[in-house]
Amino acid sequence: MEIKLIPQINGTASLDELKKNSQVSGRICYTEKDIDGLFEEPYDAKLVEGRLLPSGHHSPFEHKHLTFYMKGIPKILAMVLNNERPYVTSEKSARYTTMKDIIPEQKELYDKWLEILEQEIARVYPESQFPRLHIRDKSNKNGITKLAQENARYMTSVFTPTKMVHTLEARQVNFLIDEFQKYISEKSNSQSEFERRLSQIMPEFIDQMQPFQIENLENKTDRHLSMFRETPVEEYFGDVYATNYLLSFAGLAQAHRHRTLDYTMVTPQLNGGNDKGFFVPEVIRRAGLSDEWYNDLTKVASNDFPQAQLLYVTERGKIEDFRSKCILRLCSHAQYEIMQNTKATAEKYSRYRQEILDWIKPKCMQGNKCAEPCAVGSNMALERIV
Repeated sequence: MEIKLIPQINGTASLDELKKNSQVSGRICYTEKDIDGLFEEPYDAKLVEGRLLPSGHHSPFEHKHLTFYMKGIPKILAMVLNNERPYVTSEKSARYTTMKDIIPEQKELYDKWLEILEQEIARVYPESQFPRLHIRDKSNKNGITKLAQENARYMTSVFTPTKMVHTLEARQVNFLIDEFQKYISEKSNSQSEFERRLSQIMPEFIDQMQPFQIENLENKTDRHLSMFRETPVEEYFGDVYATNYLLSFAGLAQAHRHRTLDYTMVTPQLNGGNDKGFFVPEVIRRAGLSDEWYNDLTKVASNDFPQAQLLYVTERGKIEDFRSKCILRLCSHAQYEIMQNTKATAEKYSRYRQEILDWIKPKCMQGNKCAEPCAVGSNMALERIV
């Protein structure tokens, strides 16, 4: 066996280079030549544009990956991209950084709740008992500030701009262009304000991806954007599972980073949080501030879609992959909402598969060591309120 890195495929490519790389990958299937000889061949338009592309034999276009820096991309569009496998992404954190590109009305609420949350978290977790939460890092932020930032962002729109580095296959880029065009055609006059607004931000993405669009590389399968569905699924728990639950936009953004599991959301039809309401952090609930939290979110939802808005979410996968999710998310370092959601799903699953009862504890209590020290202690990982 010989494994060889191919610099030509991993380097930055023009559209012509991309097609040539795909020719090489396609030729491997039926030639006696070695890889070096295939790169020496001239570009064969008849093979690539006359046979591979029209025939739907598009897998050779999956070898070339393109990495993009996306600045100012709305959070919801980033979520759509992060639900389409395969991909690799590194996105600006709402926990470790302060959100700034927010419309004034929402920035005012973000700043208000950031201050309230810092005070409440510090009250519940005083320095005398939880010193690690109060230790400041090089950016002069301590653990409490980061948790406050993570929760204050619930007040902001899911259409708020963010930034990320995102890597896609060349074929996937063309799949997205094609599916976004279909979404625009189908949803631009939708009765759902959410669908209309999402369709309005897709053209800019398409325009900037035009240099990488290849004729006849559009989607020729029955696969479509995986983020959305019209109805919940039938629940089942066995070697594979399917379940439905309520989760916020922010929670879903965390959940679907588990790329071995399948997530969809039922599209919200109205503003105002629908009949499903908003996620309320437990630290806010115990402080007696739920009504004020709800009232402020209702203001945002009167003309927007706050990240706290609850959605009907579907999760499907294999039991082994759910085990992996438990290891990662039943931890004091995990976002509070996703920890609570994972715990609830595990408890539900355990009624059908008893071994899952042993998974409902942080990974440090299951023989897996965290890279960073625990801020609240392993015994409180599932009992914390933020």
